[in-house]
Amino acid sequence: VIAQKTARENGPKIDLQILVYPVTDGRMDSATWKDETRQLFLTSELMEHFWRHYADDEQLTDPEASPLLADDLKDLDGLAPAVVLTAEMDILRDEGAAYAKKLEEAGIPVTYKDFKRQIHGFVGLAEALPVGFEALDWVSTRIDAHLNSVDHFDAVIVGAGFSGMYQLHRLREMGLNVRVFEAGTDVGGTWYWNRYPGARVDIESVAYSYSFSKELEQDWVWSEKHATQPELLEYANHVADRFDLRKDIQFESKVASAHFDDDMNEWLVTLENGDAVRARYLIMASGVLSASKKPDIAGYDNFKGETYNTGQWPHDPVDFSGKKVAVIGTGSSGIQTIPLVAEQAEELVVFQRTANFSTPALNRTLSNSEIDAVKKNYPEYRTECRKSRLGAISPEPQLDRAMEATAEERESRFNTGWETGLLPSFFFAFGDILTDEKANEAAQEFIRDRIRGIVEDEQTREDLLPNTHPYGTKRPCLDTNYYETFNRENVSLVNLRRTPIDTITEKGIKTSDTEREFDAIIFATGFDAMTGPLLRVDIRGSKGQRLIDAWVDGPQSYLGIGVSGFPNMFTINGPSSPSVLSNMMVSIEQHVDWIADCIGWMNNNDKTRIEPDRSAELQWTEHTAQMADMTLYPQAESWYVGANVPGKPRTFLAYVGGVGVYREICDQIADGGYYGFEAS
Repeated sequence: VIAQKTARENGPKIDLQILVYPVTDGRMDSATWKDETRQLFLTSELMEHFWRHYADDEQLTDPEASPLLADDLKDLDGLAPAVVLTAEMDILRDEGAAYAKKLEEAGIPVTYKDFKRQIHGFVGLAEALPVGFEALDWVSTRIDAHLNSVDHFDAVIVGAGFSGMYQLHRLREMGLNVRVFEAGTDVGGTWYWNRYPGARVDIESVAYSYSFSKELEQDWVWSEKHATQPELLEYANHVADRFDLRKDIQFESKVASAHFDDDMNEWLVTLENGDAVRARYLIMASGVLSASKKPDIAGYDNFKGETYNTGQWPHDPVDFSGKKVAVIGTGSSGIQTIPLVAEQAEELVVFQRTANFSTPALNRTLSNSEIDAVKKNYPEYRTECRKSRLGAISPEPQLDRAMEATAEERESRFNTGWETGLLPSFFFAFGDILTDEKANEAAQEFIRDRIRGIVEDEQTREDLLPNTHPYGTKRPCLDTNYYETFNRENVSLVNLRRTPIDTITEKGIKTSDTEREFDAIIFATGFDAMTGPLLRVDIRGSKGQRLIDAWVDGPQSYLGIGVSGFPNMFTINGPSSPSVLSNMMVSIEQHVDWIADCIGWMNNNDKTRIEPDRSAELQWTEHTAQMADMTLYPQAESWYVGANVPGKPRTFLAYVGGVGVYREICDQIADGGYYGFEAS
């Protein structure tokens, strides 16, 4: 009444009216007023008693007692927006809902919610009825949204790497208003952050590139077989400039939280500096290897010298000339870093906990004829990549079984793999390398024989031989002179399985047998892969459910694209998709295109909310686990299963069925009207 009166008589401006199961109609004849099942806590007899103390018969229908009966709301300039809350089992429910509708019909912004199965007064009984706290939170959120107005977008994308940039391009082409938030100062994602010495892609450059623009394909020329980090970053910048992407990217903007608003069917995304925006869709393009893992080593903060983490390398060049350097870790980043640091350092000591399999990259400059041949056949080349298992087509996969071949044939095929310098070579040498222990052991022994033929020192040679896991079940590496580096006089190896690290000291590293002093320590200790980048954001879905709670026993996702209970959220290369077991660019484009098509379908069919059905999510999670269990992958303590992060639930994080098969499944689901998703 006050809100109407002040607008009608040009009184003080009211900014917002909050109506909690309001009394709006003195006629006392609504359906809920007469419903005997709703005579709880507040009865119609008691409410009429109050009315009779308040107004006589004539006043009961006066708009200054019954605001629902006002006939001039459409003509009232400045009538305050309203937040209206009712309780389903309240006799006042209908008149509150009717007033919300009347305001809405008059063009007044209204947010209305009817709390199911609740009685009159439940908000004031929160200690006894916890849903009262939910109602208070809901009202609080509405007040906050009103007082702190924010920009609205159709979609927010988190991350400006290769996936975020392409998703932005696709959605802009569809006419959507999009904002990208990027923690770094520029585009590039993985290749912006990972600047450590020797960083390069392990897929052929011509395959590790965008296919959405034929002109881009033809204009860009890769210089090397396996592009280095600087060239990959240059490519990312070229794409950003070519398609004018930066105008919709907000840099140095780290997302702190993303909370779904059930009533508005949109996400409230808040940055670490407190700024916030709202968007219908939240697309997590935050990368699968972007959450660098702090080493779980005692005394990590004690060291007074220089420290570096391969996942957060300085942007300025680092010179190790004349220094005593330690590298802890021999995963992919360590194996790429060690040879180059060894060329500079006075002394390099490598601390290895698990010997890893690595094969020669045999990197080289690409010839003009090679580049021209690929460009001439790019359409066919891309098609074959999309159909393949790993998203790369060379070499041709062999389907026969390793142990059915002769020893000579196995040696010949493995040797071909060693000499091609391509990551898929050993996977594709036979059809059962990742499913049969004897076949895999044959590949292991071939690689171990090559290591024995390279490394000169007997103890170092034995320590470098990988024998704790099947080949390929930890991330297999490509290297340039990795094993040869241990023949240098300034390089030594410490086997941490024999002499583990006790602690990092002020001057260096103390193991069980001695303490060594260093000028610099490089931590090549990996990432909290796949789930880490998502769980480091406070993501809360429908009814405030936290993603970290939903995934307490391991990630569950439908297709690696959506999560039940988190509407309108898409994850590019999320858990249980091929992602890290594939050429990431092929998988990125497939996910981005699928998400864009889904949003287009939503818009064309007047849908505002979509999320996976819980049963479909469980079925896909089970299918993903069953596929992994058919292979040797679960035998390794790898980051593929989260084993490198203490306390992380052990579950295989990727889909091993292959890029081509996965694409067909996703396409069938989309063609079937997004089967397994609930859209409304």
